[in-house]
Amino acid sequence: MTRRDLIVVGALAAAVLALTACVWARPGRAFFNHGDLYAYHWPLRHHTAAALIEGRLPFWNPYIMLGVPHAANPQAAMFYPASVLGFLLPVVTALVWDQVLHLLWAALGAYLLARSARLPRAAAAALAAAYALSPFLIYRVTAGIPTLLAALSWAPWAWLAWLAGAAPLLAAVFALQFFSGHPQFLVVNAAAMGLWAAARRERLALWARLAAAAGGALALAAVQWLPTLELLSGSNRSGWPESFRAAYSLRPSDLLLWLSPGAFGTPLDGRWDGAISVFYESGGVWLGGGALALAAGALLRRRSTAGPVLLVVAGAVLALGANGPLAPLLNAPGFSYLRTPSRWSFLSLWGLWLLAGTGGRALAAAPKTAAALSLFPLVVLAELAVWDSGFLSSAAARAFTKASPAVAEGLAGRASRVLTAPALANPNKAIVYRMRNGNGYEAFYPASAAVWAAEAEGEPAADPSWVLVSRWTSDASSRAGVSALLTQRGIERRAGAWPLASFLDASGRRLAPDPLLAIDTPERWRVTGAVPPGAVAVALAETRWPGWRASLDGRGAPLRAWGPAFQSVALSGGAALDLRFDFSPTRWFWWAALSAAAWGLWFAAFFRRAEAA
Repeated sequence: MTRRDLIVVGALAAAVLALTACVWARPGRAFFNHGDLYAYHWPLRHHTAAALIEGRLPFWNPYIMLGVPHAANPQAAMFYPASVLGFLLPVVTALVWDQVLHLLWAALGAYLLARSARLPRAAAAALAAAYALSPFLIYRVTAGIPTLLAALSWAPWAWLAWLAGAAPLLAAVFALQFFSGHPQFLVVNAAAMGLWAAARRERLALWARLAAAAGGALALAAVQWLPTLELLSGSNRSGWPESFRAAYSLRPSDLLLWLSPGAFGTPLDGRWDGAISVFYESGGVWLGGGALALAAGALLRRRSTAGPVLLVVAGAVLALGANGPLAPLLNAPGFSYLRTPSRWSFLSLWGLWLLAGTGGRALAAAPKTAAALSLFPLVVLAELAVWDSGFLSSAAARAFTKASPAVAEGLAGRASRVLTAPALANPNKAIVYRMRNGNGYEAFYPASAAVWAAEAEGEPAADPSWVLVSRWTSDASSRAGVSALLTQRGIERRAGAWPLASFLDASGRRLAPDPLLAIDTPERWRVTGAVPPGAVAVALAETRWPGWRASLDGRGAPLRAWGPAFQSVALSGGAALDLRFDFSPTRWFWWAALSAAAWGLWFAAFFRRAEAA
């Protein structure tokens, strides 16, 4: 970049920082959001940060839904470099800066991509602002989903590396986009690249570069994507009903929001009559009137528009989901994992952005209109800043994060379970208290949790994201170790619930006395004690999942299913019990070694190339 480019980039950064200063400049504040920041991402990041501070890797999260894999969950962002912010700063503050920095990263990537296409600085600045401040990104802040914003911020960098012919760099971008927490937009962005290339003469070379980068990314990100694939295959998403796959499909009328984002009102003005989450998923494809005018100009000239138009059309059709001509595609293998068809509208957003770039280039080439181009950055910035300002307001974080002394004293850190009443808005706050909760909110979770919930409740008590059991005194709840119910009124207790480790006789009944249980970390249990007469097994009330291993008296012991969700170990006949129960992701060492070796080779090649240059 030249000095003038640095000035333009600095001005863009200043604009983004000014727009978000109402939050980052005020300690103890966070972006106002409609849910997921506190209900989901703050507890997950808290679990990661707490474990790292303790000097261990958090492979398992025992605090929601009977226990769920943690490192395998991409939204935990455990291997993403930006997650170090949670190690250095309070978690809410770290999330604020995570969002601000990714908006800046999106703007920088979009600017450099536009400049690489030989657009003048004014056009590149306008396009950078149009992308980074588009509702498609800003709505992720208000919805409280920083992982979506992070994944989207890498999209222009992927195109920059790809079009520059740097397949190794593209592999690293893909890997980091995966690590950032939301693989869906990695898949959607890669699909956009492949579709756009189909309209180019050099399509075979572009596809080959894309495939090579994808292969490299698989090695670089093996430590994350292989455990994630295992989680997906055994999760609630592996066989959920078609109605779940069709959720968040655009209605044809929603396409009007791409021209006028307030056409049907917004959750802020109270005129939006649908679910709040539907608004944020449906109405983001708007780049501002200035950028859309540039896109319209490109269409009128009909030059270099085939690829972008293909993206616009494909994005609209796919985003319609169950309401469009490709509805059967929702049942295709893999599509159920992606969920949320409306997110395919990213293809349309990117196609419009590319058209705006073509229009800006044409405007700059014409002597009569070149001078007018210098006004476009201000037009785009002003228009989007006015719209975005309502969605980037500040809110006090303490109202959502403050601890309850009564809950901390009565329930935190105990080797038993609690159910949070379904009326409580944030069951995942149990993570922060280190309180084992049978309920919870999770994007994808072990399918066995839903089976257990139905048994405990006597009817289905789970949906695509929530487990909400209310019958805390049922037999199934008792066997899960549920000894308390947390409601808005306080804590209710019951006696007689099973412990998390129990002796069983041949008919599956609990035998006294119970063994002694020591839980060193969520991933490491030790069960000891005298074996009562008639005991044939030890039941362990933690979610059955690949990666759990047991050793009995120093020798490996097979784990068997116990009930719909848990596991047990057969006893070998000794008078004393010494059982160790440990968890790490399946073949963790090998996947970690593969990623480490791949990154080592990548950095070695990078520095060799830098020295040669």
